[in-house]
Parts: sequence; C-alpha cells; structure tokens
Amino acid sequence: MKIAIISDFNIGGQLTFLTRAINKYTKHEARCIIAHDDSFSYAKDIILNSDEARKEATDWCKQCDFFHFGRGIFNWPGIDFNTILNKNNCCVKYYGSELRDNGAAIKEFHDRTGVAAITGTGWSITSQLLGSFYHLNSFMTAYGDVDWNDIPFCAPYEEGEPLRICAGSAGHPLKGYDFFQDTINELKREGCNIELDIISGLNNNECLERKRNSHATFTSLHSAWGISGVESMYLGHVVLSCLDPWIMSFFPDTPVIPIRKETLKERIRNLVGNYEYVRQLGVTSRIFAFANFRTKTILKRYLYLFDLIMHSELYAKGFRNPDIIYNDF
Repeated sequence: MKIAIISDFNIGGQLTFLTRAINKYTKHEARCIIAHDDSFSYAKDIILNSDEARKEATDWCKQCDFFHFGRGIFNWPGIDFNTILNKNNCCVKYYGSELRDNGAAIKEFHDRTGVAAITGTGWSITSQLLGSFYHLNSFMTAYGDVDWNDIPFCAPYEEGEPLRICAGSAGHPLKGYDFFQDTINELKREGCNIELDIISGLNNNECLERKRNSHATFTSLHSAWGISGVESMYLGHVVLSCLDPWIMSFFPDTPVIPIRKETLKERIRNLVGNYEYVRQLGVTSRIFAFANFRTKTILKRYLYLFDLIMHSELYAKGFRNPDIIYNDF
C-alpha cells in the first residue's frame, strides 16, 4: 500500500514520526508532505515550497491508496483532492484548537462526506465530533523507538536543591501558562525552593536537552497532557496536568498529578522537598510512557484503523479478520 501523510505543519513531528515508522517496520510505502516548514528539527520529506516539490508531491498522491491528513484537507497546484478522495481512502487527524474553534464547520464536513476523523483522547476536542475515532492513543515522540537504557533520565531531585519545573510558553490561552508562572512566583516569594524553566524558541532536540535538567513538567490546566507531557514522562519527570474524566477513562492508572487553578499551588508545594517521592514518581512516569506510547504499538493502531476505514462495509457485516496481522515488528 502507498500512503500519503499530509499536513499544513508537521505538528510536533507527528506526521514524520508516523511516516518513518511505516517505512521502517512495514512493507507499505509512505511519503510525508508538509505545506510549511518549521525550525523544530523534525525529519523532513517533501516541503511544498517549490514547483519541483509540488510536482513530486502530486506524482506521489496520484498513485496512493490511502491519505492521512493532519488537521485538514487542502489542495496545491497540480492536485485536486475533490476528484481523488472518498470516505474509504482517507482520514483527518485533529490535534487541538482547530476543532475547539471551528467544531461546527468541521462536523458539517464530516457528516456530509462520511470522511473519517481521528480526535484522540481529549474531550474538549472529541466532544465536538462524537462520530470520530477517539480511542487512538497516538502520541509519537523521539523516544518511542528507543530502548529504555538509551533514553536519558532527567537529573535526580537531590536534597537541598531547588525543585526545577519546566513549561512551554506557547499554545492556546486555555492551557494557563501565565497563571502557572504567576503561581510559581508566588511560591518563590513564600520561600519555596523552586525554579522555573520556560522553554521557548528551541528546536525539539534542544528542548529535550533542556528538559533533562528539570524534575517536573507543567503541561496544561485544560483537558490533558499532550506530546510534551509524553516526552517528559519518558525522561522520568513528574507531570502536572488537568485530568478530566474522559482522559481518566482511557488511562485510569496515569501517574500524572491532576491540577486545576484551585489546586495548582498546593500540588506544587507538596512536591518541594519531597525528594524520594519525586524520584519514584518519575520512574513510574517512565514505565507508563513505555506501556502506552511505544512507536510500534501506535503504528499498529494506525494501520488497523486505516484497514477498517478502507473496508468498513465488509467489517460491519462481521466474519472478517484484517488481511495483515502486524505481529512481525
């Protein structure tokens, strides 16, 4: 099978991680087509920034069996997906604000066309598109394909040193980065031995290197953790995030510390000076990441879902197994 993986941006490297996994572990062939380049050091394939690149992308798409879009479907000179796509040869994977901000229009598109959507495990997204495939736990990271002993642990939280927490500085305002930073400043004024590292404007490799010097990660006061949280779990961080009942229904044993505005300050205060607890919870976080976010496991989830979309009418009748059982990688 030939697969086109297409998006406006390479969202957290998810599109190229999936492309690489398909080409590395299966007999299928995949190309990743991205409209706009970025500076985050993720692998690159076809970037639609020249006539040559657009022709290369067009030629690939015209021979493809399946199309996986990130966030939405768009054309470029030489390709018209209105003449290529149908409900059995494509899907759209949504990640966040596009559904929160444009849910009604997106729902109308999927209701009208029958095109499958993947929304993941965030209720603020999934609730906008209840007919979607929401079970797909799909966060791929640079560590998802690396052995346990080859992934560095973050610096251990030692007695007498400050608790170091890192966070990003971008994203939807609902995530609450400003409130988090104000809370840290309040705790420092009250005498808590704590340091905050705001990570901004770095490529992914530099970001991961910075994270290694912290003990904990703040992700969001809204919905749940994302790609950054999974990366931090692999490093052995304590992760602080909102956890609504929807995400807990998928991960009832998550080691993530649940927070909201009213509890954030006390949750952080309880970590300061609690050295053994922070170290042990970091190990538990890493075990959780290995149990839920390995590249091979997520790849199988995608491939079985692609099969289901392509042959949905046959599977609805029952008495059918997948043509390929992915047990050999």
